[in-house]
Amino acid sequence: MIVRILLISFRYLVYLFRAKNRHGIHSPFVYDFINKVLNDKTAYPEYKLVEEKRRALLRNGNLVEIIDFGGSKSRIGYSTHLRRVKDIAAKAGIPVKYGRLLYRIVRYFKPSTMLEMGTSLGISTMYQATAAPAGKFLAMEGCASTVEFAVNNLNAINIPDVHFTVGNFDKVLPGLLKNTGVIDYAFIDGNHTKKATLNYFGQLIQHTGNDSVYIFHDIHWSAEMEQAWEEIKKHENVTVTIDLFFMGLVFFRKELSRQHFIIRF
Repeated sequence: MIVRILLISFRYLVYLFRAKNRHGIHSPFVYDFINKVLNDKTAYPEYKLVEEKRRALLRNGNLVEIIDFGGSKSRIGYSTHLRRVKDIAAKAGIPVKYGRLLYRIVRYFKPSTMLEMGTSLGISTMYQATAAPAGKFLAMEGCASTVEFAVNNLNAINIPDVHFTVGNFDKVLPGLLKNTGVIDYAFIDGNHTKKATLNYFGQLIQHTGNDSVYIFHDIHWSAEMEQAWEEIKKHENVTVTIDLFFMGLVFFRKELSRQHFIIRF
């Protein structure tokens, strides 16, 4: 764990050294994104709704049984263990800074169909779903126990129309996509391995529209994730990418010149 922390810290220093602010950007599309999304300091009322639920989860000491499909070496393909809700919220819940960013991204692009892979307790789900309450939101999670918390919190803030798919992503994603057309927005926070990430991307690319935006979480989490990110950037359908270190944004707009940006956030 200490070695991983040191490696991520080193990668972050490299990112800071290479990252630009809006004054070094010559793409009008990316410049507007920085001004209107990254640098938006508005205190949206939805932030308060979500963060009240977040604080409640961080105070919840109840134990729940967690099913983990990602990286399990068990013969049955998954492992189970007990964890306290507050520990899941602290470790797996998206940080406030990035949850608010997801809200602003959804609010800015106004996607009609959204997909989240890796709902957990639903903190990130709430940020995104409140930004486009009229949109179709598809949420995927491997563990039914955590989904129950997500559903309850979404109902409490009057966002009940989120469609949940529970199970191993490798098995349930093909079926979900089979019944889905263009995905305008996707937040991928699932199994953080190169193989799984590229597998998700390979399936999602078949459902991409010109204005779609896909967001990959933890692109610098490991050497594998960095390799996956580099392969995604090279895909022939990808025109613009934005590296925010903890997140990577992918755009497919044919009217844009092919460019890859590292932006300080």
